[in-house]
Amino acid sequence: MSAAGEVRIVGGTRIRIVRTAEEIRGDVERIASSLRGALGGEAPIFIGILKGCFILLADLVRAYEAEHEIEFLSLTRIKSSRKDSTSVRVLHDLGSDIRGRQVIVVEGIRTRGTKIEYVDRFLRLHEPAGIRYAALARQRGAAEGPIPLDALGFEIGDHYVVGYGLDLEEQYRDLPFIGMIEGAAAAGPGR
Repeated sequence: MSAAGEVRIVGGTRIRIVRTAEEIRGDVERIASSLRGALGGEAPIFIGILKGCFILLADLVRAYEAEHEIEFLSLTRIKSSRKDSTSVRVLHDLGSDIRGRQVIVVEGIRTRGTKIEYVDRFLRLHEPAGIRYAALARQRGAAEGPIPLDALGFEIGDHYVVGYGLDLEEQYRDLPFIGMIEGAAAAGPGR
């Protein structure tokens, strides 16, 4: 059993827990319940934004306890000095037709980046009946963005966090908690 604020040493790196596995389970249950209530009996398509969402998505669809489908979308930022929603390209496209369907976009974390604006425009071209956004965590500065979150687990400060699918250079995704790296690597490469 771990506690928020506790420091764990993982591979020689100090990681301060900001959300425990137990707290995350509660967050996922609340998100699933909120989405079930909003959609009534409709069977949505959950679209996971890879890679940071994959653990959340697995737990979320189990907690959803209603008919649904799953899709994935993978994007990358084009190496550019521009930080706008046009400097993104699709690495893995949808395999299903979402036209006329309810869509739930699942993000591991909502940051201040513009990638989610691209996702929104991209999905709307496919003419879904509706799009809802869900994230386990949101950085406080991301609250001002143009794409609202319909279901959220918790808010964090402007910290770079890892665990529960979120990474730093492809490391730490497997941690059962969300943690902040302490020391030199704490700033992270940006999301």
